[in-house]
Amino acid sequence: MEEKILETFVSSFVTELVKESKSIFSDLADEGSQLIKTGLKRYLTKQKDKYSHLKTLLRGNTPVYLYDIYYPLKLINRDDESVIKTNVVSEVFSKSNFITIIGDAGSGKSTLIKHLFLNSIYTKHSIPILVELRYLNEYDSNLDSYIIDKVLENKIAENPKILERLFQGGKFTFFLDGYDELNSEIKTQVIESLNSFINQFPENNFILTTRPYSDIEHLQLFHNYYVKSLSLEEGEIEGFVYKQLEAEKEVAGKIVESIETNDSEYIQSFLTNPLLLSLFILTFQSNAAVPGKKYIFYRRVIQALFSEHDSKTKLGFVREKHSNLKQEEFEELLKVFCFLSYFESNYSWDIDYIFEKFDQIKKKKNLAFANNKVVQDLKSAIALWVEDNGEYSFAHRSLQEYFSALFVKNLNPDDNARIYQKIIDRFAGHRRSLNEIENFLSLLEEMDSLNFKRYYYLPLLNELRSQIDSSSNENLYLSLLKFFARGVVIPTERAVDHRRSNRYFIDVIINDPIVYRAIFIHLPFTRELDNVLRHSVRKPDCKIKTANDTFKLPGDGKGNEKEFPFINFDKTIPDEFNNECYKPVLKIAKDLDKFIDREILKTESFIKNSIDTDKDLVDLI
Repeated sequence: MEEKILETFVSSFVTELVKESKSIFSDLADEGSQLIKTGLKRYLTKQKDKYSHLKTLLRGNTPVYLYDIYYPLKLINRDDESVIKTNVVSEVFSKSNFITIIGDAGSGKSTLIKHLFLNSIYTKHSIPILVELRYLNEYDSNLDSYIIDKVLENKIAENPKILERLFQGGKFTFFLDGYDELNSEIKTQVIESLNSFINQFPENNFILTTRPYSDIEHLQLFHNYYVKSLSLEEGEIEGFVYKQLEAEKEVAGKIVESIETNDSEYIQSFLTNPLLLSLFILTFQSNAAVPGKKYIFYRRVIQALFSEHDSKTKLGFVREKHSNLKQEEFEELLKVFCFLSYFESNYSWDIDYIFEKFDQIKKKKNLAFANNKVVQDLKSAIALWVEDNGEYSFAHRSLQEYFSALFVKNLNPDDNARIYQKIIDRFAGHRRSLNEIENFLSLLEEMDSLNFKRYYYLPLLNELRSQIDSSSNENLYLSLLKFFARGVVIPTERAVDHRRSNRYFIDVIINDPIVYRAIFIHLPFTRELDNVLRHSVRKPDCKIKTANDTFKLPGDGKGNEKEFPFINFDKTIPDEFNNECYKPVLKIAKDLDKFIDREILKTESFIKNSIDTDKDLVDLI
């Protein structure tokens, strides 16, 4: 019923736009009105159909109407801790036309964007355009070309003046989903393209979504909102469960009761996340207990998707698998496929990529299967994969990370040691931020504890120990600065103007790849350091004026670089900077220094005890 209502609103919205077209198209009124009647209506109808249905872990491969399962999420403005409701899209833009929505994996960002997209039509707020940024990884031109070529498909207007006039009229909301899924080598280009587009058409609304710590938080002009975790106390977890199980209220009640009576210390980090709460709902009938470790969630959901879910919800039914592979063979295939694709930074795949990898794996693992039948099983019988316009991916990317971690865990000891070194080098060389690797590394820490501590965690701790010099307070202060950054750009009048033109301006020039190599370990400390350094040069009464160097920042993409005053940490640091930053930076350095020593002792003890325990158990035979 609600789907029909939304369809009616498309027609109603277009009718209103036609009425306004005379003021928008003073010299192209008839052509502009015809565009809205035909091109825009066709576009809105197609996009409404595309984004009003989705596939979820709970519903397998069956598309479900968004509002049959959507539970309203809230956003937090951390500047003043205010809560922003998202029921109506206009509330999101109450303070600014430029919004960044930041949320962890599985927090519901993409589903929220689909809701806001539809709500833009439903409330006649604006013409929504949704760009899934991951597709820019394979696109050779800029953002505005992609919007016109791929999203609008060049079908709205043959006359480019008409589309440009619409953009200038501020009638659009641009939803740019998944900045964290862009390859690192094109992120700067995408930001430059976005800034250029905003400068041309600043009257429109823009929403950019990302996982945390992707560096996009510092994009000038954009206000940062964070996805609010589901709250048990405020009834949001209960509301989410009942929304997913509207036809199974008795089961929903039992799930809510099991959550409310569970005193596991992990419950807050697990069940306040929509994805992990969905996994718990999916596996509840098999095991109602909240697991103590995250990877057990994934283990259970894999088991549920392979067999138990169908057999429990449809008595005696076992879904046919066309490939005739057994569960352990599927898992062996997925472990290798996920490991290869994850380390190639491929999170969705076309059929050619899939078949190429499957053929390689069949030769190495002595498996026999028809590629197309396995793909069909992964989509339908098991529902681990979803398809979107010929692009395949997991129902959620975290499942790819789980299988990748499982591959590492099951390697023989020699290869296990080698792969951890490759992981260290790989993450450093690709400048991945923690949000891209945290789930994978935390799964390894849980699933492969001894090897993770021995070959990954301890070597990086010792490396950090060698880089942070604690022989004196002065050395501690300087060594942390030099470890973390090459230096800090001092804002000047030119620098401020540079930022106001929406350039992607960075005050702190981070010292990568050294920093990113061990970011999983030191991030809480270096994040605090980053805030101190940025705040020290940005605050209105900043007394830091003297620089010891200059730093060249990119200009407009046409070779017009700009030089700014720069405090180079490899040179004598001006007293003004030391007077401002010494105390807060030294405090962070001391905290990190104590943390490193404490973690080295704890990790060495863990490794020794684990090896001794294994030896004692073997000696019992």
